[in-house]
Amino acid sequence: MGRREAKRVFLHVLVSDDLRLNRPSMRRQLLRALAHGSPVLAVSETNQEIPDQIDLTCDVRLTGGGIDVTLISELLEAVFGREEASAHAILVREIDAGALTLDDLAIAIRPGRPIHTSIEALAGLAARNRNEAEGDGQGGGSSSARRIISQSSSGRRNNTKDSRSSGSSSSGSGSGDKGRSKQKPTGAEVVQPQPPEGGKDGKPPLVVETLSGYGAAKDWALGLKADLADYRSGDLDWSEMSTKLLLSGPPGTGKTTFARALCNSLQIPLVVTSVSTWLQGEYLHDVLGRMADTFAEARAQAPCILFIDEIDGIGTRASASKDYADYWNACVNKLLELLDGALKSEGVIVVGATNRPHEIDEAIRRSGRLETHIEIPRPDIPALSGILAHHLGSDLDVIVSDAGREGASS
Repeated sequence: MGRREAKRVFLHVLVSDDLRLNRPSMRRQLLRALAHGSPVLAVSETNQEIPDQIDLTCDVRLTGGGIDVTLISELLEAVFGREEASAHAILVREIDAGALTLDDLAIAIRPGRPIHTSIEALAGLAARNRNEAEGDGQGGGSSSARRIISQSSSGRRNNTKDSRSSGSSSSGSGSGDKGRSKQKPTGAEVVQPQPPEGGKDGKPPLVVETLSGYGAAKDWALGLKADLADYRSGDLDWSEMSTKLLLSGPPGTGKTTFARALCNSLQIPLVVTSVSTWLQGEYLHDVLGRMADTFAEARAQAPCILFIDEIDGIGTRASASKDYADYWNACVNKLLELLDGALKSEGVIVVGATNRPHEIDEAIRRSGRLETHIEIPRPDIPALSGILAHHLGSDLDVIVSDAGREGASS
């Protein structure tokens, strides 16, 4: 015989409305649940002002130690699994757990959303609650807390109330930021393309078309230039373009030069950063925030090129048993998230440069991320000739003729 399925009844009573249990309708719901044999669980954040109907009739009463990091860790493990919870342990330890409420846990930790998103939401909610508890919740205090959440949540921005806290009290929208909350400094440099006709000195700009010794990288860039023209005319979707490149090669082979030439060839801005710039953050959440804000800055410049130097410095994911594994695993996971298409990275061409491609986590090089890997070799004789010709111009003929005369006289 099959067992009869148990019925479950859930009653949600806000703390401020607990007197509603004295009303006949609410009492009838409670009685109906008990009459059907359904278990009833009552949860309160304090042991005071618990309704008499529950306090005097409950079978078991448990008193916990409050919301702390251990509780949050166990809750994350129950929802996302032990491996995911362990990989993000260092982030959890930075949460001001004592400032959180049960409602905060319920709205931040939900199955089906990424664990790092839940952790960032908890950190932001705790900061907001702490500000309000300290008397900073009046006026712009709550907006300040929302900016904390926005800046740590993968570069997303809250455009509703932040504008009211940062702009004029009469207008409600800024003229320059269009309601965008002010970003933290990312350390990135934004380079504008030189005009095709050259600068004030009359010299032509450095472009991919005139580079020597770049081989497949040059072919990729020229193909991207053609695709970008089709994209701008509406004939090609961004998803059909090859816009993410891992560029490797020994030191001095011109990876940064390639990025600047690509900027001039495509006539779009170049956002330059490096992993070492990201790692200048004092705490892990600062590092992850810099990473997210850099990508957000690039999206604000779109279409543009985001050049990430020393990308091997992000490391590879390691076993949780190794020292500082949770720190580096969090960094790698954040970069994977930012490189994925889920963050609406349309218009951003990502070029990662490294001297050590084999020290990059394999997941970073998978499809949808830096899937195109091109190595720039050391220049051979023809490439060196082209490089010298580009930099020396007509002076090269003088140097060659002088060298020839010296060789003949000797």
